[in-house]
Amino acid sequence: MLAMALTKQQAERRIEELRRQIEHHNYLYYTLDRPEISDAEWDALYRELVELETRFPDLVTPDSPTRRVGGAPLREFAEVKHRSRMWSLDNAFSIAELRDFDERVKRFLKLPEGDAIDYVVEPKLDGLAVSLTYERGRFVLGTTRGDGLVGEDVTENLRTVKPLPLRLPRDVDVTVRGEVFFTFDDFAKVNQRRRDNGEPEFANPRNAAAGSLRQLDSRVTASRPLRVYLYTLEEPERHGVATQAQALEFLAGLRFPTTPLVRTREGIDEVVAFIEDEFTVERERLPFAVDGAVVKVNAFEVWRKLGFTAKAPRFAIAYKFETEGAVTTLQDVIFQVSRTGTLTPVAVLEPVEIGGVTVQRATLHNLDEIERLGVQIGDRVRVIRAGEVIPKVEGVAEPAPADRRRSILENLPTECPACGQPLSRRDDPPNLVCTNPICPEVIAQKVAFASGRNTLNIEGLGYKIARRLVDEGFIKSLPDIYSLAQKRDALAQLERFAEISVQNLLAEVEASKRVPFPKVLFALGIPEVGEQTARLLTGHFASIDEMLAASEERFAEIYGIGEVVAGEIHEFLHDAANRKVIDRLRDAGLQLSRERREMRENFFTGKKICITGRIEPFSREELKELIEANGGYFVSSVSKKTDLLIAGEEGGSKLEKAAKFGVEVIRVEELARILKEQPVSVPPQLAEKWRRFLS
Repeated sequence: MLAMALTKQQAERRIEELRRQIEHHNYLYYTLDRPEISDAEWDALYRELVELETRFPDLVTPDSPTRRVGGAPLREFAEVKHRSRMWSLDNAFSIAELRDFDERVKRFLKLPEGDAIDYVVEPKLDGLAVSLTYERGRFVLGTTRGDGLVGEDVTENLRTVKPLPLRLPRDVDVTVRGEVFFTFDDFAKVNQRRRDNGEPEFANPRNAAAGSLRQLDSRVTASRPLRVYLYTLEEPERHGVATQAQALEFLAGLRFPTTPLVRTREGIDEVVAFIEDEFTVERERLPFAVDGAVVKVNAFEVWRKLGFTAKAPRFAIAYKFETEGAVTTLQDVIFQVSRTGTLTPVAVLEPVEIGGVTVQRATLHNLDEIERLGVQIGDRVRVIRAGEVIPKVEGVAEPAPADRRRSILENLPTECPACGQPLSRRDDPPNLVCTNPICPEVIAQKVAFASGRNTLNIEGLGYKIARRLVDEGFIKSLPDIYSLAQKRDALAQLERFAEISVQNLLAEVEASKRVPFPKVLFALGIPEVGEQTARLLTGHFASIDEMLAASEERFAEIYGIGEVVAGEIHEFLHDAANRKVIDRLRDAGLQLSRERREMRENFFTGKKICITGRIEPFSREELKELIEANGGYFVSSVSKKTDLLIAGEEGGSKLEKAAKFGVEVIRVEELARILKEQPVSVPPQLAEKWRRFLS
């Protein structure tokens, strides 16, 4: 049917049909590798669509396949705050470290010995991480990972990635995450084209993918055959998804490209067997770069229990295949004291070059690791640069002769190398610990950590200066930083201290009193509480006083904390010495609370509220933001202490728990009726969705 012969109404129907057919054949070609039509037939469909959209330009939409050619260049990428953090993973560089990960998971869950965890094993793609948002089934936003909290808006560039669906087969709101990459063949073609044009070749597929996606001119991106695989989604509970295996099935059902060579295995032994036997062989046959295997706990309920460290989730780890290494002699082992008092064994090595870097020291982690490796002083040892950064001893390459071999474990120090006080033994994990509350090294490490850029940001108070001030008696605990101004003259008399301006240092100390509450909380050094967890806590608690009054169960209810971390937080806050530090910091004028907007009491105020099912048009994070903006408390699971369960479409097992515990349940329709009569505070970014919800 010729475009000129069609009415606008007929053209609209034909355009919709052509888009559906083209996306269907793209899915068959790029995702399933099972094309049903020839390239010439596909070209004919595409040309007809271009012709119709040219005649009826007002029918062109952003999700049309013709938009994949790219548009006018941007001046810069806009920054986008992720609704939930995009985490990086911790790495394991050996099967032993993979088993250590399994043991950590079991310890956190307090599982009986012999219990097995269900895991999902996936290829670790060597590409660029992205987050994709769809509203009513249409692709509306694509971002890079960035620093995990804020990424760059690369929506227009991602529209040009042909395997990426611009429209889903269902009108769902969903945010998914994955990796953009080049296949080996496509990378070779791109480099051949660059050689033909006299341009320098790309060094490797990963850098080429990252550079291609971050082009300000999306037409450049469109000229490069990028691929994408998706491997996770936000708020899986909204979609009735309870496990990672189900999440991958859900993604495939929405016609997203997902990675091959994915397996579910029961227990770490089955995981190791799969990686060592099948995965290692099959990955060589994949048409794209795989630099390891990602091992994830399967059940999302367990994810919530495990939570996160400061840098990574506890429920997943990346097993990396290859590292650079060398063999050298272990000359000695020294023990370094950390800010927690733990002594970390460090290998002193005969200098050796690894990857262009001279290595003289490497970590031995803890006493268990020394015993597992069977390493002794004098041995020739294998040393690797884990992740190309951190040197570590991997094992014994050649034992030293018996008369020149000295046991590390039989010659452990009995006194702290920093303060000379007797050491204690901690068993989980096995380590030596200095428990002296006035150990100068522990105090100096704590002060240096608290003064860092991501904490109190006191420039000029790094470890060396902190240790000097501790040794000279100026600082005996963290709050003493704020007494330095009273000792200005004495500070100026210290030898070589004029090199750092006392006035500048004191000005930095004074300025740190304006550092916001999350950074102050991070600076306290609460075990397992990193920068992200500190933000999470201060989002739920307006002040340190609210935290001090909270129960361990209240902390555990917060998504991303987990039961074990909740225990660490509660124990820290109720330790008498730590309470004294907090009180002194309060007296010094530090920000131990955040501003809470004045709000009148409303339907949400003071209630512990849980959600089940879909509540259109909101995401789970948006509902959480709305509840907390009105003085309510969002909880991730139903318990006896839950005040209200809001039930949307396709509500799950939480309804049964609510009935069991006698928790009030309110349906979405009833909630909308109540909130029309009892207005609540709505964050500006949710105003439009709020109007749709109430209409």
